[in-house]
Amino acid sequence: MGSMNKFVAFAAAVLVFAAVGCSGPSEPETFNPNPLTGGEPGPETPIPDRIADLLQEAKQQYDDMQYQTAFRQAEKAVQLIQENNYPEEDLVLALTIEGYCMLQMKYIDDYYVSTFGKQEGAVSKFNAALSLKPDDFRARLGIGLAHFLRHANSIHKAETLAEGIILLESIREDFRRAMNPKQGEDSKELLREASRKYTSFKASREKLLELKYIFRDPTTVPVYQDGTGADAAEWLGSTDEATETLAVKDIGWILDDALKGADLKEEDRKLLHGAASTIAENWRKVRSYWRLQGLKDLQASRNKLLAARRQDAGIAEDTGRMVYFWVDRDLTFVFQSLGAFFMDSGLETARLQAISEGVPQDRLEARAKEIYVSDSFKSPDKDESKRNYEAALSYTKSFVRKHKEFEDMRRRKVDAVQEDDDNNNPFLVDLITRYQETMDEMIEDEKTLRSQMILEAAALCIDPLFQINDLREANVWAEELKAMDPDDPLHHFVRATAYFMTKDWESARTEYQAFLNDADISTYANRRKLSRTRVMTCEGNIKRSAGAGEDDSR
Repeated sequence: MGSMNKFVAFAAAVLVFAAVGCSGPSEPETFNPNPLTGGEPGPETPIPDRIADLLQEAKQQYDDMQYQTAFRQAEKAVQLIQENNYPEEDLVLALTIEGYCMLQMKYIDDYYVSTFGKQEGAVSKFNAALSLKPDDFRARLGIGLAHFLRHANSIHKAETLAEGIILLESIREDFRRAMNPKQGEDSKELLREASRKYTSFKASREKLLELKYIFRDPTTVPVYQDGTGADAAEWLGSTDEATETLAVKDIGWILDDALKGADLKEEDRKLLHGAASTIAENWRKVRSYWRLQGLKDLQASRNKLLAARRQDAGIAEDTGRMVYFWVDRDLTFVFQSLGAFFMDSGLETARLQAISEGVPQDRLEARAKEIYVSDSFKSPDKDESKRNYEAALSYTKSFVRKHKEFEDMRRRKVDAVQEDDDNNNPFLVDLITRYQETMDEMIEDEKTLRSQMILEAAALCIDPLFQINDLREANVWAEELKAMDPDDPLHHFVRATAYFMTKDWESARTEYQAFLNDADISTYANRRKLSRTRVMTCEGNIKRSAGAGEDDSR
């Protein structure tokens, strides 16, 4: 990416040179120095100062979210440091800045451009920094974040394949039931449903083939600017693309014949089930591959972040400074993702059970969740999911507590500056005023982030899928929100949702109504819509509990 920037700069320089050659004077002119410098050019900036300036500018540009500019400044610093054999500490910092810029620009792994070949991504930059300084906190934290971002790509592929597997299993189940003579007139409807799912599956598969999700791992081979590159050495799946394509066509032909009323033979039925099984088994193998890659990255991210957290805690204790508590926020997301990883495995088993029950497509996900959260559903994946969600909640608590301490420290600094304010010095008064305004803005901006983390914690306590199910703690988090901003009605929504999930219909209705009374339409449009729906659900269940019928809140 940096080399591409060099190419652009070089091309621009050529154009400027050509323009000057065409329109400039025939004889070179003498350059007139700045008259304020006394007619003599100023001394050249010493290289150490140039490096320091580049690093400072790179950090400032990164803070301003100008990641390409920040990368270019850090890249120049790397060149100067390497050319002049300057201290490794500066080189480690420059490489780390490059790495964080690459993360922000989504260049996690090495990549290729047709004009310059292989370019190093964020992981390579952080590894280069760690090779020089193995205990560098920022590089260690960065590579942990890189693993976390990379896992998301693999999990997305796995989830996409899982959707296709569920469609295949549904097609098989619909066809099996349609071939049962007892179905009578329902047989045609089951076949039409199977055909609709087949059309959806076929379209999805064609898209996945374009993306190379199924048969090869594009991260193991060079990918050039035009999208070409060598194929992977081995297939990921259990069958090749041509064989699977024939199996897809077999399913389509048999479904078409069945819909036309053809008398299907037993071998036709076996062929459809066999073809669907072949494809599903292939996709399961590929899905397992992508899930494994995602899990490896998640575990690596967890280990790197935990190591960085321990290292920073030791440094903070030795120096007396506050710990870098943002790593707790990152660990929250990592453990949430680990919880989701194992939950997904458990839910897949629950979905297959729901399919075997003959649950219609529009009820499949809801029924799978009912099976998953029931006490009768036992699974190692379910247990592992719970442990990771509990860990996520503990790191959320730690982050919120430390963030409040950090905010208090900032406020004390502002108060101390106010006490020392010298009203006789207008320049100092202006400087202090701007400092106070900046600190206040930072506090308000970060309070928004803290409120989001509080909502994450409340959700972990409320949603049955996370298996924490703690109404009391959910209300504690609601109080945290209220304490941060009593005028924001979001705390009513949190309480209402907790009561709703525990089927306390009276309390849920009261809190949802309180939220609707105070919530701004432009800010909370979606939550207001959900609240109105749930108020009606609460009222219906309250009436039924009075003797009008049974609870059908599901």
